[in-house]
Amino acid sequence: MKLTPHEEKILEIIKSNPRIIFDPDQRGIIAKEHGLTEKTLRNRIAELKKRGLLNKDTGKIKESSLSLITDNDEINIKAILDIIGHQKTFVLKFSIIFTTIGLIYSLIATVFFESKISMYPAGENSQSGGMLGDYQGLAKSLGIGNLGNSPTYNIPDIIKSRRLKKDIVLKNWNIEEKNINLISYWKLNKGPGFNPLNWIREIILPKQTFTTPKIGKEIQEAILILDELITVREEISGLISVRVQMQNPKLASDIANYIAEYVKNFISIEQKREATRNRTFIENQMTEAKIKTEASEDKLTNFRKNNPLRLDTPTSEMIRERLASRVEENRTVYITLMQQFEIAKIDEAKEKLLVNILDIAEPAVKKSRPKRTIIVLLSIFGSIIFSIPFAIYSERKS
Repeated sequence: MKLTPHEEKILEIIKSNPRIIFDPDQRGIIAKEHGLTEKTLRNRIAELKKRGLLNKDTGKIKESSLSLITDNDEINIKAILDIIGHQKTFVLKFSIIFTTIGLIYSLIATVFFESKISMYPAGENSQSGGMLGDYQGLAKSLGIGNLGNSPTYNIPDIIKSRRLKKDIVLKNWNIEEKNINLISYWKLNKGPGFNPLNWIREIILPKQTFTTPKIGKEIQEAILILDELITVREEISGLISVRVQMQNPKLASDIANYIAEYVKNFISIEQKREATRNRTFIENQMTEAKIKTEASEDKLTNFRKNNPLRLDTPTSEMIRERLASRVEENRTVYITLMQQFEIAKIDEAKEKLLVNILDIAEPAVKKSRPKRTIIVLLSIFGSIIFSIPFAIYSERKS
């Protein structure tokens, strides 16, 4: 509360002469010294008491009358510290209450354990990759495209996929000597208890014609929970770390290791499917090339039968050379495709290591959260900070 210059003057007079609050004679003398009447000074003192700037019982000036903002529009730190000093009991009680709440929360909050795996994409170590380079040039010349190149896979996207999380949710895990899925573990299939709001909503609102199947809703809820418990981080170096938090330490490590195996198998299957597609495509191209080669050879043979060399003319010679060139081109394509077909079969049959697992997950010994010490310290610090505005308000109001 900012005081007017006149109010500050009256307060200074009272500070210098506190007896004027109760002694009319002294009040008259002091009022005359400052160019005031006794009645005016008495009325001003009454107004200050009414506004809470003077203690009604003792008449002492309250320290809270100090302005929180100085004349230079700066925060008056001294006034705030004085208020905290006067309201230290309130600040202490406020801090104890909220620190106790923070402590209780840290004790009753669900305990989670974290397990971590690390992996990185392995460069394709494939001999056929180099040999397929010859076919790449041929494929481009034929307008085929970039067959033979291994597709790239974004591992974080695979881990974040709904498909993987649905598998994790529905898979039966060995949890505390029970084989149950996460829906049962989190008791999502039990359904909520009686909720008055839901009961009123069912009476007031019209019934929906379309409802989500219960099992589908349970899966969705479980996936949403799982989203919060799995974090993926990719370093600049390419290293990918996956952290899984669960209430059970063994379950956390089992899920983390399952994610690693899932990624390896997924990429392996997709790579195998791509290799099969390449082999099939090359085989089809090889069949077509064989047909074209045989057709061009038949044309050349028939032309030679109908046009002997002894009866050759410039025109027939040019046609013969053109047919022979066509046969040579088709044979070259066919032979190249035969070679690439053998390479593609080898590429399809062999196993490729596309993901390296650097660290496997192990059951955690210590919990990852809640961090009780941090919660308590934050409760103490936060309660002190938030109690100051309330202390100022209480001081001004009293």
